[in-house]
Amino acid sequence: VIYIFTQFKNSFNKRFMDKGKTYIVVLWDGSEQAENAYRHAQFMRKKIEYPVLLVRIVKEKGLFESKASYDMEVERERELLKSAAEELGRKYGIVPDCIVKQGAFKSCMKEVLNEYSCSIIISPETYSIPKGEEVAIAREYSKYGDTDVAVLVTNKAPQTKHSSIEIVIPMEHEAEFKDVIDCVIAFSRKYECNFNFVKPVLSDAQPKRELLSNIYFTKQVLEANNIVYGIKSATGSDNFVDEIFSFAGSIEADYILTTSINYGLIRKNPKYGEVPIIWINPHKRLLQNF
Repeated sequence: VIYIFTQFKNSFNKRFMDKGKTYIVVLWDGSEQAENAYRHAQFMRKKIEYPVLLVRIVKEKGLFESKASYDMEVERERELLKSAAEELGRKYGIVPDCIVKQGAFKSCMKEVLNEYSCSIIISPETYSIPKGEEVAIAREYSKYGDTDVAVLVTNKAPQTKHSSIEIVIPMEHEAEFKDVIDCVIAFSRKYECNFNFVKPVLSDAQPKRELLSNIYFTKQVLEANNIVYGIKSATGSDNFVDEIFSFAGSIEADYILTTSINYGLIRKNPKYGEVPIIWINPHKRLLQNF
């Protein structure tokens, strides 16, 4: 047990300890949904005064595109981004930092995460890149498993109904669920959150044993870190994902926090989009960096 907790502590320190100036990163494309994403950043930064970094991604120069034309396009995006940052400052009180990155989405995000310490990435569900390309953020994130930084995907503005941030967390029997606890500890230190776990009803013996192991681990780690939490048992009368969304709605939760393993199940649920989702990639899914 001591070995497991030591390994967990080392994993947490590597994954979530801040290094120098830390940002809340917002993927900006000028849309209403991007402004809502920025509002979530403002909502979260009220709990800890991290600066916000707007990131605009521009495709690399096309093969038959003139350098002069491309440079003008990049400069235009810089001016638009600077203007947007100033407007956001007027509306919400804080002028965010901003940066334009040139290249493929994946390589640009790799540069951002290499150059900046990021607490969380916030994005609209679909991020638009100039000249028509659109990136489905949650799908890309779960598909590649490219970063261990939490990613908040939302099109809606934050509720801001609670003094603390209310987060619902579906419990899982897979070993990767332990990585969620990394994120819970980090968020508890940064964002003043209440954590509401939902335990599924399982019938098979092996998954049940694995779930009990994860529940024990969760209790031990959170209590050792003085984190207040609750665990609710699902009824089993509905699909588990339906119960997650129903419970989140009943307590007016701000976010659902889950691993990208669940992307397919959650994304196809009819209630998807009602509650913003914070995705994390378990370490076993990190096949490569952004």
